[in-house]
Amino acid sequence: MVEEGNPHHYFVATQDQNLSMKVKKKPGVPLMFIIQNTIVLDKPSPKTVAFVKAVESGQLVSVHEKQSIKQLKEEQGLVKNQEQRRRKKRKKISGPNPLSCLKKKKKTQDPESSASEKKRKRKRIRNRSTSKVLSEKQNDNE
Repeated sequence: MVEEGNPHHYFVATQDQNLSMKVKKKPGVPLMFIIQNTIVLDKPSPKTVAFVKAVESGQLVSVHEKQSIKQLKEEQGLVKNQEQRRRKKRKKISGPNPLSCLKKKKKTQDPESSASEKKRKRKRIRNRSTSKVLSEKQNDNE
């Protein structure tokens, strides 16, 4: 199933040492095994690491093949020119929020609210015993 480059991205789970050695020789095939009732994914084999580095550096496609691919794309009209690319639309600078520019409403005074403003505030009446104790403590400190 993984003979032809693992096109379906299968994982191989085995306890067999011979099979695991064969799987490690194939790049891009993950290997799993069991240790003490836990499934462990083995680290990538050296072949897989080398394959990934080759793909990243672009060594799998030669310079000649890249040029021919580019030429074929141009012939088919698949390549977009610099002029055909659409530029990203920038957000236009907008003015202030129209709701914030409205005139503030004046508050109308109700007869009930004006009456409540005319009331006198009551002064706090202190307990004489606590005030005497506080004054005595202040006199002792001085």
